[in-house]
Amino acid sequence: MRRRRTFAAAGAALALFAAAPRSGGAYGDDVGRFVEVWVRGASPAPDEPPRHERSRRIDLDRAAAARAVERYDAQYDRVARYRGVPLRVLFDGLGDDAALDLAILHFANGMAIPLAFRDRETMLRLEPFIARAYAPEGRSPLAPRFPPIRRDGAVPDPRPTQFAGNKLVVAERWHPEVAPGTAAAFSPWTRADTLVGVELVASTPYYAQFEVAVEPAARRGLALYRGSCQFCHGARHVGASFGWDFVDSPTVYDAQSSAENLYHNIAYRPRNATELGLLMPALGAITEEDASALQRWLQAIATRPMPAYAPPARSERRR
Repeated sequence: MRRRRTFAAAGAALALFAAAPRSGGAYGDDVGRFVEVWVRGASPAPDEPPRHERSRRIDLDRAAAARAVERYDAQYDRVARYRGVPLRVLFDGLGDDAALDLAILHFANGMAIPLAFRDRETMLRLEPFIARAYAPEGRSPLAPRFPPIRRDGAVPDPRPTQFAGNKLVVAERWHPEVAPGTAAAFSPWTRADTLVGVELVASTPYYAQFEVAVEPAARRGLALYRGSCQFCHGARHVGASFGWDFVDSPTVYDAQSSAENLYHNIAYRPRNATELGLLMPALGAITEEDASALQRWLQAIATRPMPAYAPPARSERRR
């Protein structure tokens, strides 16, 4: 069942630590054409990355479901024409495993956006579509190029969101993990660039990796992490890498040594944020109490071992 976060979000990325997008550059015929899809397996040893099981390399241009559509794009905030495939096509076969209920969408810039692909309401609201070609509304022909997204500022945006060969189109800025009150200021979809991989996991053991403390404040901090930070930041190389890792480079807990510092870093942004290339929006809904809870979780994740992901036994999906 889809869960809404009731806590104010704590910020997508600490601006001090935000990493520059890694996508972009010249467009070639095969750039963005292929997306790897895999099932997350167990790690062969502590501190080593998990295995990719049942991995497939999907050729978007050869998918039988390829089609041309005209639809609203929440990232561009306008209607446009696209050619591509519905995201659900990537789950065919692998998605029949009922033990898997969460898709981690990996983007070229390091963002990792979880999507509850079995939740009917989520999929109907977002209508995720992987586009390989674009044209403004009512114009043709479709071309394999997508306009970059630049933020307004006194000077040109030094770090625009660019797309290299494909673009994930969603119908709303909404995401089920983001607190409803913060959606206007923050949406993980706004900075997503080229889709490069889809990792299928079981949500319960996946999020159990981040459950390093039982204290109520730390658990609330984890809820704040899930509601905002997880899309850009990982911990101990689990999750996103758009911003700095919350533990390894260096720990955000050490850098933001007080809840007050963390609060001001999240809730307030400088007026020249665009000129400075800062990617994190100012989230005024964050409270000092929220920042304190998040800091308690940061302390726990930085000083305690994370549980390993435990892959569930494969089970057939009921039809």
